[in-house]
Amino acid sequence: MEKENVEIIPGEGLGKLKFGMSRSEVENLLGKPDHQEITHYSDDESDKSDAWEYHPLRLDLSFEEAEDWRLMILSVSSEDYLLKGSSLIGLDFDELMEELEVLKISDLEIEDLSSEDHPDQKLISSEALAINFWLHDNILEEIQWGPQFIDDNTINWPS
Repeated sequence: MEKENVEIIPGEGLGKLKFGMSRSEVENLLGKPDHQEITHYSDDESDKSDAWEYHPLRLDLSFEEAEDWRLMILSVSSEDYLLKGSSLIGLDFDELMEELEVLKISDLEIEDLSSEDHPDQKLISSEALAINFWLHDNILEEIQWGPQFIDDNTINWPS
């Protein structure tokens, strides 16, 4: 998969990568990841996530055990990825908010997630698009998104 100008498709995926793909389908498309790690995202040992990193693409993927190890989360950190034709990575908070308004993304929630380890971290999210914008030191560093849900328990998998 070429990194250059790949379109982020909220609820669906990234270019040829589609939410719901199996690990083998993704590996056939992108090759083996540069780094892979199984983690637990809760105290329940059965809640596992398989995180894959593709360093040259500046692309991270997550497959969830609860969803039969299907692709659930995509994250990008390069200005080559576009949302509705706009490159957002590297924009400061004000520029990002202006661009999201131009893109007609208005259901934004802003959280200050600053901590001792991350003194200036913000999360801007759109529930309607199931997308998160992670800012550090007032600069957008990562866009993360997943499939959309029909209700609390039912994923609207792309066709």
